[in-house]
Amino acid sequence: MTDLKTGLTQAQVVAHLSKGEVNVTTTSASRTTKEIILHNTLTLFNFLNLLLFCMVLFTGSLKNLLFILSVVFNTGIGIYQEIKAKKTIESLSILKQAKVSVIRDGVESQIDKEALVLEDILYLKKGMQVPVDVVCLEGGLMVDEFLITGESEFIKKHVGDEIYSGSLVMQGNTKVQVVSVGDNTYVSKLTVEAKTFGMAKSQIQKNIDRILKWITIIILPATIAVFLDQYNFMEIIGTNAVILKAVAAMIGIMPEGLVLLTSVALAAGVLKLSTMGTLTQELPAIETLARVDTICLDKTGTITEGKMSVEKVLYYGEDQPEIDDLIAFIVSRDEEQNMSTIALQSKFQAPKKSYDVIHYLPFSSDLKLQAMEIAGRGTYLLGAFDMIVPELSAEVKAEIDQALKAGNRIIGLAHSQGHLKDRVVPQDAVLLALILIKDVVKEDARDIIAYFKSQDVDVKIISGDYPDTVAAIAKDVGVTGKAIISADIPEDMTELQKVVKETSIFGRVTPPQKRNIIQALQNNGHTTCMVGDGINDILALKQSDCAIAFASGSEATKAVAKFVLLENDFSTLPNVVKEGRKVINNINTVASLHVVRVIYSTILVFAFFLFKILFPLDPVNLTLVGILTIGVPTFLLVFEKNEAKAKDNFFRNIFLNALPCGVILALTIFTLGALAKGEIIIEDVGGKIEYFQHYAQSEYLDMAMKTTITQVVGGVQLFLMFLLCRPLTRFRIGVLLLSLITFVASYFIPPLMALFGLFSIELSWPPLWYDFFSLIIVLIDIVAILIVRFILLKTVLKEKPKMVEA
Repeated sequence: MTDLKTGLTQAQVVAHLSKGEVNVTTTSASRTTKEIILHNTLTLFNFLNLLLFCMVLFTGSLKNLLFILSVVFNTGIGIYQEIKAKKTIESLSILKQAKVSVIRDGVESQIDKEALVLEDILYLKKGMQVPVDVVCLEGGLMVDEFLITGESEFIKKHVGDEIYSGSLVMQGNTKVQVVSVGDNTYVSKLTVEAKTFGMAKSQIQKNIDRILKWITIIILPATIAVFLDQYNFMEIIGTNAVILKAVAAMIGIMPEGLVLLTSVALAAGVLKLSTMGTLTQELPAIETLARVDTICLDKTGTITEGKMSVEKVLYYGEDQPEIDDLIAFIVSRDEEQNMSTIALQSKFQAPKKSYDVIHYLPFSSDLKLQAMEIAGRGTYLLGAFDMIVPELSAEVKAEIDQALKAGNRIIGLAHSQGHLKDRVVPQDAVLLALILIKDVVKEDARDIIAYFKSQDVDVKIISGDYPDTVAAIAKDVGVTGKAIISADIPEDMTELQKVVKETSIFGRVTPPQKRNIIQALQNNGHTTCMVGDGINDILALKQSDCAIAFASGSEATKAVAKFVLLENDFSTLPNVVKEGRKVINNINTVASLHVVRVIYSTILVFAFFLFKILFPLDPVNLTLVGILTIGVPTFLLVFEKNEAKAKDNFFRNIFLNALPCGVILALTIFTLGALAKGEIIIEDVGGKIEYFQHYAQSEYLDMAMKTTITQVVGGVQLFLMFLLCRPLTRFRIGVLLLSLITFVASYFIPPLMALFGLFSIELSWPPLWYDFFSLIIVLIDIVAILIVRFILLKTVLKEKPKMVEA
């Protein structure tokens, strides 16, 4: 057993280090670089693309291998962004880590958690997250093990009780001894198991996973249909040509860019937030942040500076020096070191004499007080004025009302002859003094609140302070509305749901009530964000959809937060919300572009199989269209500044935009293929007659078909991009024009068209009608798409239809 007073000696520490008994873990909740590479590389679609690559390689047509470059690029970008985001999170996490206090060689010192060794003696203090498995050497500790058990409740620990790593210290300050370190700790073992399940996915990721699941289901039958269909043309056009067209059909079904789109956008969001001094602890939380419509704020340290000072002391006892000395003595025992405690300790210096303490109750967020029983003198209560005395005189009430209206926090000292037993305090105390504490509102708080209101984000202030104090400060920052006290907050959830609709300010709220208020808002259909930094905020932070903590807050608070504001600057919050919105809005906007190719390719595969029609394209033909009308524009649009309130319109966009475009394109390409089906006889100018069993036997006809289809597909996809980009901005207009100009211009470059197996456009005068054949088809398709969208809006979606409704 390590000596409780001296702790380990340096020699003992060295001995433990030599045995590897140090708190260094090889497990991590996040993926390693190797795991990230394997996760992004070893996918079903990459495997299928590799198989198709080998098939094309067999034909010897090297230019048709260009499709694999897109796969490699997508995979590489995904790996790069995820690794970069991982390193950013890890580097920022180091900045927010707190050190621990240990006793070595009889001296208390601060060390990194990773330097802890087996049998170390360390202090656990209120607000800490337990870094290793320990055993209690002293009593009086209250912990919350919800991160381990999933159940949130305060558990009292006695001498000899074990406390698992990951637990949160909610109350008390005691010595403990380390019994497990590194990979042997309970939380490390849980991490190994948890890694098999992975991090929870965001709604966008779940939606994309649903699409990929559907595609995975149809891949096998589609593959069989493709090769059976193309087999019919083996003798007509040859094995190599059949393989190329089969591969082209399969490539169209696989949306390799869709997954990249999400991973790049989320990772880019993490990196952007890091430049704002914000640590993102969970990648999917960015999406949740974008959907927030109700933000709940703690008062102290959030909308106020948190730098409190004692403005005035009102005495109701005769011996003022004695009262000051008692206050000084009580706060000298307070190790929580919150803003109020610091203000009191600054005002009431070291006590002039000592007292014989029988029982001491540290400050409790539930009771909103601390208490001390002194031998021969009774019990003294220091805390919220309305929680320490049962009744107040009219004169005292008048003074309190005046102080509250001025925005003061009021702490009282009361005395009782009764005894203090555990958390049960006497109810007959007499008021001795009132201490008026002032906190200054942050200069930019009003602007920040105004921003959220302008964005239709409701603001609620939930505080442990008296409602009048909270209301006075709330009014200063522009939050108005009904204010209620803890006693008026109903326990029944149905009633509470009604209360939170009409109430903006909640005062004298206990931690469980904070949590219940968040839950009631969620039950009313709101997506909530809780911002806080204290132990009393933990339950609410855990309950909220998006928890934001300050780096200056307790370690336990940061442990449950999805985001940590490293600069302790509340003013960054609007920018954090904007970034979350940008990420999700842009994914919602451009996802349909990736899905439309899947739709028309899937329909064509089965339609051509049923009607025995040859798939008209080769892999290289779709590369140009994919790059200029999907790849480049979506990559640019995903970084656009788009700060509108996020909507759950992912599948609506696909249903209203991608589906009509995909179906119309499928019908168009099927019609072209069907019309060209059959024996073909061509007589040239010189009278020579050429006979073909199929248009694909003629290089000229085959290229004409490919050129027409790619132009039609590109034109329709550019129109779809226009639909998705509304309302138009300068940036969106720029992306549209860039895609349109580069796509059209590419058909005037003969070497480029030769590479992609297409005809280049040659201007002639006067132009003939078939010079505009592709344009005519595109215009017909656009009209058809608008009609289908009009019908869908009016019937299925039951919305007021507009011909170009977004």
